[in-house]
Amino acid sequence: MELLEWMMPMLNEDGGNVNRRSKPRHLLGIADEPSIIGAVRNGVDTMDSCYPTRLSRHGTMLSREGKIHIKSGRYSRQYGVPIDRECQCSTCLHYDRPYLWHLYKANEPVFMQLATIHNLQYMNDFMKEQRKLILEGKI
Repeated sequence: MELLEWMMPMLNEDGGNVNRRSKPRHLLGIADEPSIIGAVRNGVDTMDSCYPTRLSRHGTMLSREGKIHIKSGRYSRQYGVPIDRECQCSTCLHYDRPYLWHLYKANEPVFMQLATIHNLQYMNDFMKEQRKLILEGKI
C-alpha cells in the first residue's frame, strides 16, 4: 500500500496534454480485502486478481466470518450450514459445509467449481459494498 499511496497523487497531477484524472486507474493482482480497501481509498477504479479462484483450488472459501478452510474436519458435521449465511450464490443456497467438505476430501472436481462460484459472488458482494460507500461519500 505504501507504493500506491506514493504513486496515486502523481497520477492526479495534470500531465500536460493528458488529463490523467479522466482516465480509469486499473490495478493488476490486488488480492485480499484489506488491499482492496486500500486501493479503493487511494483512487483505484478497477482491479483484477486470481485470488478468489486460487483460494478455491486450495480448499479455501471466503465468508463474512473469515476464511473457511474446508479441509478442516470441523466442517464435516456442520449440517445445514452454508459457507456464508448472507450469501445468495447457488453454492450457498444448495450445499452445506459437510457436503463441500466431502467433495474436497474426495478430490471431486465439482468442488472447485462450487467454491469458485461462491468466492466470486463473495468478492462481487464485497465490491458492491465498496461502491455503496463511495456513493455515500464515506470513501
